[in-house]
Amino acid sequence: MTDALVERYGISYSGFTVEIPAAHAPDAAAGESLVRIAIPDTSHVIDGFHHSVLFDTVRKKAWILRTGGFVGVYKWYGPVDVTTTLLDNCRLEHVAALVRTEKKSP
Repeated sequence: MTDALVERYGISYSGFTVEIPAAHAPDAAAGESLVRIAIPDTSHVIDGFHHSVLFDTVRKKAWILRTGGFVGVYKWYGPVDVTTTLLDNCRLEHVAALVRTEKKSP
């Protein structure tokens, strides 16, 4: 699934090649159906962005969390529709406790 999102939106250490709307953090109340999936970064760029996906397995929506970068960002994007829900080879974390609600930024 992350490969499909990376390809569709051009997610890399430098950002996105296709615009994704900024968003607030997903609602932690949906925690039972949320899983976190890290997007592997093989760029070896020290001050590049890192991205992870928060996927709602019930609604088939995903939010992308961008962190890092030159000035240290923490920003949510999405939700986006997920057309490929295959989670094979993905290391999943259930995330009710990981959704940071204190930093909400569209």
